[in-house]
Amino acid sequence: MAQQIILSILLIATLAGLSTACTNPQVTSKSFTTQDATIVAHIGFISEFQVTCSSGAVFGLYAELQDHSIVPVAVVGDNTFQVSWTEDSKTAKKGQYNIRIFDEEGYAAIRKALRASEPISSVPEFFTVTINHSGAYNGPWLRSEFVAVIVSLLVSYFAISTKAKIVS
Repeated sequence: MAQQIILSILLIATLAGLSTACTNPQVTSKSFTTQDATIVAHIGFISEFQVTCSSGAVFGLYAELQDHSIVPVAVVGDNTFQVSWTEDSKTAKKGQYNIRIFDEEGYAAIRKALRASEPISSVPEFFTVTINHSGAYNGPWLRSEFVAVIVSLLVSYFAISTKAKIVS
């Protein structure tokens, strides 16, 4: 009798867990990257996305970044999540960054793959978020001090050569 009760509780808990899993996620995202790198050493990447499910709810998301590190995704509101990181401004590349997002099951599969020394790329993602980085402005090609020195040298040369022509 006690075994039947325990089995019933486990079955109900399992069914409850399956019914809360997100199915058919629809994702809308917006992203931001640092555009001006003249006064900062790192470029910030931020992606905020909303997930709506046809059934169930989203719990515990994880993101695989460009360096293949896995980080937890922050919850910023109802069904709204955010992932962010920074890269050195000298090494941050221009273009699209595809961020693979995993749910709890995917994260467990990643941990299992890492223990078995398998590549993380073999684990299917829950969905993917794309961030477009158009590049960052690193300042002018020529510094104003350099331009001022060149202009002053040219003016000095012109003045000295004109004086030499007038004197001779």
